[in-house]
Amino acid sequence: MKKYIIITLTIFLFFNCEDFLEEEVFTENDPSVFLTNKEGVDALLTGAYSKFVLTNFPGNDYFWLQEVNTDITWETGGGINRVLFPLIEFTWDPNQPYFEWQYVKFYEAIAASNNVLSVIKGLDNLDDATTRQIEAEARFIRGTSYYILHDFFGPTPIIEVPEGASLDEIEAIGKETPKATEEQYRTYVQGDLMFAAENLEFGGVSSRANRGSALAVLTKFYLNNKQWTEAATNAQLVIQGGGYELYDDFVNLFSVAGEGNNEYIYRFENLVGSNQQHPYMPLAFPPNYPIQSNWANFGAQARTYTAFYETFDLNDVRRNSFIREYTPTTTGVLTPLDRDTNGNALDDVRSFKYVPDPNAAGLWNGNDVPFVRLADIILSRAEALNELDGPTQESIDLINEIRNRAQANEVLLTDFADKEALRDFILAERGREFFTESLRRQDLIRHGKFIERAIARGKPAQAFHVLYPFSQAQVDNNPNLEQNPGY
Repeated sequence: MKKYIIITLTIFLFFNCEDFLEEEVFTENDPSVFLTNKEGVDALLTGAYSKFVLTNFPGNDYFWLQEVNTDITWETGGGINRVLFPLIEFTWDPNQPYFEWQYVKFYEAIAASNNVLSVIKGLDNLDDATTRQIEAEARFIRGTSYYILHDFFGPTPIIEVPEGASLDEIEAIGKETPKATEEQYRTYVQGDLMFAAENLEFGGVSSRANRGSALAVLTKFYLNNKQWTEAATNAQLVIQGGGYELYDDFVNLFSVAGEGNNEYIYRFENLVGSNQQHPYMPLAFPPNYPIQSNWANFGAQARTYTAFYETFDLNDVRRNSFIREYTPTTTGVLTPLDRDTNGNALDDVRSFKYVPDPNAAGLWNGNDVPFVRLADIILSRAEALNELDGPTQESIDLINEIRNRAQANEVLLTDFADKEALRDFILAERGREFFTESLRRQDLIRHGKFIERAIARGKPAQAFHVLYPFSQAQVDNNPNLEQNPGY
């Protein structure tokens, strides 16, 4: 929250300082006019987008929080294991640094969005259409940031700085705002995302908000809140109106070569050498894997449970995004990762979903990271319809769209006796489709399986672990921030 306050104060001072230097300006970016035209405000909006990212190591931290304590992924080795071990073992506490980093990161995105909204309120030289688009994009960033925070922590403080607030008042807002209620939180997030959906058009690059991305995040927001009718309705709007389509090559979908696909509804764009890069693959290579000279292989090892890998049909092409055996450069001997010669599970299969970038620079790869893609929305609608009406032919057809692309065996309506049977299958299918995409934790929680499956793995999981704690630093900074139960 301190960073939030600093950003806000910077904007406040920018607009309130008197002229104390007289200088002749020789640039079109004259500070006195920079934020009074579309180009200047758009630059400010771009700054908000730059805060709202799942790239670099903060992005990997997001991945770990969503995957490392699930029935798909775990980790061993390297310095990172010291931080991840409590997450894997369900022994985390408020001092776990990832909680602080993610909380601050998304509040920085919220602060930057609020700055954009504050600036456009004071402008009268932009046409209404431009103003609405800028507001809609800023509110998409803000609403989605709050959606992510809720996924981790439940309701958090909703930060708004009143117009004309004094410096003391601005500081107090950051230090005194309590958590919103669940109802207040849902209303606020829904309002932002609905405004974005109603005031943006379909189309454009998938790393910038449009109507499709707003409707897609709304779909996931409703799905995770078990608002099945709303989830099904919004999913259908995306499927029918967005112009999206499933990419025909699942494995290539996540490669640098396939990143221009029309399946990604919203993505985080990465490029080697830029300020947004992807560091996952150096954590997935097994020891002494034969890598290119421009790649890196870390001691930290992102591993996949054998039991999960074996849920795929043998003809399912999604299996090709894993390696289950390899030949180390040091031994020249084919080494299994799924089971040893006695048939014991090694739980060491590796997800190569983000196909190694041929032009990587050490740990940095250029693979884009999807936040939501069409396959997610298709299966979300299938799930919502099943919760509303039980197994129907439409739900089965939606599931088979995904399985057909994967060349997996089709399922039949007669395969499922009731809603519970299809619900379990959808959860399993979501695992097969979205492994390594930071969705598994929320899927397990929504299906009521997160704690149950952790206990089955021998972890001391308890009901309160469905939410992470607020970091101790945030609780200390804001006495009105009530800690989540159990911590």
